[in-house]
Amino acid sequence: MRDRVLAGARLRQEVSVLDVGAGTGLLALEARRRVGEAGRVIALDTSTDALAECAQPGIALGLIAGDAVALPLPDQCVDVVVTRSVLIYVANKARAATEFHRVLRPGGRVSLFEPINSQYKSLADVDLSDLEPARSRVLERWQSGGDPGGAMGGFDDRDLVGHFVDAGFETVELTHEIVHRRTRAPGPKVWAALTMRPNPNMVSYEEAAREVLGSAADQHLAALVSALTERPSTSVDAGAYLRARRAKR
Repeated sequence: MRDRVLAGARLRQEVSVLDVGAGTGLLALEARRRVGEAGRVIALDTSTDALAECAQPGIALGLIAGDAVALPLPDQCVDVVVTRSVLIYVANKARAATEFHRVLRPGGRVSLFEPINSQYKSLADVDLSDLEPARSRVLERWQSGGDPGGAMGGFDDRDLVGHFVDAGFETVELTHEIVHRRTRAPGPKVWAALTMRPNPNMVSYEEAAREVLGSAADQHLAALVSALTERPSTSVDAGAYLRARRAKR
C-alpha cells in the first residue's frame, strides 16, 4: 500500500512532500529516502506522540502538529501531498481536499489510499445465534460511538472523486478495488481481530465483552473464536487509490 501511494505521487529528486496524517512515518520515511538530500518531507499529524516516533536519527523530516482540514502551512508551498487511511476519520472531507489543493504549487499532485467502509462486510453469512443474547449485548457496547458523524462509513469512491473535483483539481483518477473472500479464519487471526481497536473511537471486542459480561467474558470469547474458526465466513473489503493534479496555471 505504501509503495502504491508513493508510486502514484511520482516522486523525484528535489521535490517537497507533505504527508498528512503521517502517524509513525510509513509514507514519510520512505518518501524522504526517495526525494534525496535536495528534497523535503513534512510529516503532519494531530498526535505529537506519533510524530515523536517519526523522528529517526539522521533522517531530516519536518514535523508539524496539525489537522487535515486546517493545514498550518502557507499557500502553494509543497509539490506533493500524500496520505493513507486518514480521510476516513475526517468528517469534512471536502474541506480537507480544498486544503490539499491550497498548499500545492501549480502542477502539484495528491496521491492517497482510503478504505471504503460503506462496502465493508464481515461475518455476513455466519450463524452465531448460539452465542445470543451475549453477542448482541457485546456488539451494542462495541459499536457505540464507533463512527461519529458518519465519517467512516458515510462515503464511497464517487464521493471522494467529487470532493477533489469540487476542490479545483484539474485531473482526478481513482482506482476502486474490492476483495471478496469466503474462508475459515485461523484462530490467531480471529483473536487478533477481537483484541484490536478498529479505530480510535472504539474499544476492542474483547474489552467490550469484559465490560459487559464480566467473569463470563472468557467463556464467550472462547466460544466465538471456536465458531469463527470452524465455520466458513464471507468478508468484503474495499479501498480506493486516488491521484489528483492541480492545474499548472
